[in-house]
Amino acid sequence: MADGDLTPADFGVAFTFARSEAGNFTDAGGILQLAPIDVPRFDHADDGTPRGLLVTPGSDLGRQDRTAIDPLMLPLDLVAGTDPAAREATVFHCFRPEPTPEAADAFDAGIQRRALYSRDAARTIDALLRQPGHHLAIGVVAGFRPNLGGFTRFRGQQWILTGKLAAVGGVLGDGSSVEGRALITCGAEVIDG
Repeated sequence: MADGDLTPADFGVAFTFARSEAGNFTDAGGILQLAPIDVPRFDHADDGTPRGLLVTPGSDLGRQDRTAIDPLMLPLDLVAGTDPAAREATVFHCFRPEPTPEAADAFDAGIQRRALYSRDAARTIDALLRQPGHHLAIGVVAGFRPNLGGFTRFRGQQWILTGKLAAVGGVLGDGSSVEGRALITCGAEVIDG
């Protein structure tokens, strides 16, 4: 494990989590379980392969999974600096959105590795972790990693610099229209690469 890496067992140290209703997930033994209120769900395939943190919208508005990173987990310069340039960071997010019916069985095919430039890493992480789907990894490094033609490299992996998420008027959207379809968020600032 690299210095600074956290495992699912460390989740409660780095994040606060809330969900106002119980939710299903598959455990490491491939058995369907019911997670109680306010308990995160680390989902698995039927064969026990980890699928990551499962986030769903919930049955009604306001019942979705909500995760927030403890700002003390981030380098001090990224959260306390008054100069926006000093807060520049690249957020890495390995994610699989909720599957479409035709792709429900091909889990690996839907995985996205994306990188986002941000001057508010904590809010960007929080906003990303509110998106419905499976979150396999999320991380941050200080500074904007070099744009190598629409992607950047980190830990031997290629991460797509996404323009699909953009802050418009303080709301994070998914780029589906000129202003993007708004996601429920707390106003993350994301800078397109």
